Amino acid sequence: MACLGIDLGTSNSLIAVFDDDGPRLLPNALGEYLTPSVVGLADDNQTLLVGKPAKMRLVRHPSLTAARFKRLMGTPKQIRLGRRSYSAVELSAMVLKSLKADAEAALGCAVTDVVISVPAYFNALQRQATKDAAEIAGLTVQRLINEPTAAALASGVQNRDEESSFVVLDLGGGTFDVSILEMFEGVMEVRASSGDAFLGGDDFTEALARHAATKAGIDWSRLDPAGLEALLALAEDAKRRLAAGRSVTGRAAVGGREVELTISDDEFAALTEPLLERMRRPIEASFYDSGLSADQVDRVILVGGATRMAAVRSLAARVFRQLPDGRVDPDHAVALGAAVQAGLVSKHQGLRDVVMTDLAPFSLGIDTARRISGKRYSTNRFEPLIERNTLLPASRAETFVTIADNQSEFAMQIFQGESAIASENIKLGDLFVYLPRGPAGQEAVNVRFT
Repeated sequence: MACLGIDLGTSNSLIAVFDDDGPRLLPNALGEYLTPSVVGLADDNQTLLVGKPAKMRLVRHPSLTAARFKRLMGTPKQIRLGRRSYSAVELSAMVLKSLKADAEAALGCAVTDVVISVPAYFNALQRQATKDAAEIAGLTVQRLINEPTAAALASGVQNRDEESSFVVLDLGGGTFDVSILEMFEGVMEVRASSGDAFLGGDDFTEALARHAATKAGIDWSRLDPAGLEALLALAEDAKRRLAAGRSVTGRAAVGGREVELTISDDEFAALTEPLLERMRRPIEASFYDSGLSADQVDRVILVGGATRMAAVRSLAARVFRQLPDGRVDPDHAVALGAAVQAGLVSKHQGLRDVVMTDLAPFSLGIDTARRISGKRYSTNRFEPLIERNTLLPASRAETFVTIADNQSEFAMQIFQGESAIASENIKLGDLFVYLPRGPAGQEAVNVRFT
């Protein structure tokens, strides 16, 4: 039974398989590779629609349609469709179930084992939510792979004998990731990874939609769901058409009035300059963490449909002082790379000589207290055991001692993040170890993260 790769995206999702001919995409029931990550209800308020049929109803029936829910993974927020509410996990499970059915129809066999791509900057809660969605859909996740790493696999597996350094910029609908990788002697190693889990093509679309609303004298905060979706659809269409032309004009009916949007490349770049600046920060962080400079990067690979924007491609060219590699389809690369990872997991014969390494995107550790003087302690301090950008797999241990006489318990809170203040990071859980009573500093606990 084959292990398949899935790109569960904010805007679109894809599924691919690795066979003797290499990675290839599998079509959905409509014969298309891209399945919109949209779920909706039909007019009967009971029949669930997934993919393109749901997306076609988004503007006219926003209260019965859900999109862009990937950004809510790992949060308790619910999305109401008709008479009931759904979590982002449940909605993602519906998309995965649709992909599973399409793959089984294309391959003629049952599909259970999958590798699913996630943004490199997804935290542990978001990654677990992705696994939960897969389980609901009847899938077993063999591995989660970071999206830029998957894109690098799709691009680099054909050139496994070359030695090179390359960067992957992955700007999808809802997230932005940067990874700097090196390829040598069949080993693909991630040197550094950074990103922004709340920056994506949807933010560029919203900036353009807000601009159109302002020009038309419409108060953005007073828009009803139908008007909001109509403006976002107008902006999305203009953004896509800008990739092929220097200036575009579009119109949409919003609240009973016609709104016209005319925008040029230069105007769009100026309008989205704050978003482009946000893209620079993870890039600079990756350079710092990897110890490499722009001059040492051999290739720049752009992934995600949002990288088709001229403003994004221009930013990449300026930062890296070279034109991005155009050989990789930005919409397909992540799914194909996930399929390559699936081939590695299932030990496919054609991939036996490829080794893939990755990094921890965040630091992992516990909260601690430290003696200041006498019996005074500084509490709520974050002590990382596995630091950000540690090569995986990894195992680290530290020893901690009691801080009070007759202390009977060692209570640890597990955190993920980079702040020195423990409570400012993301809490993953608690662990308690009971101790024999004794003087402060006598009893010790060895804490290991693997």
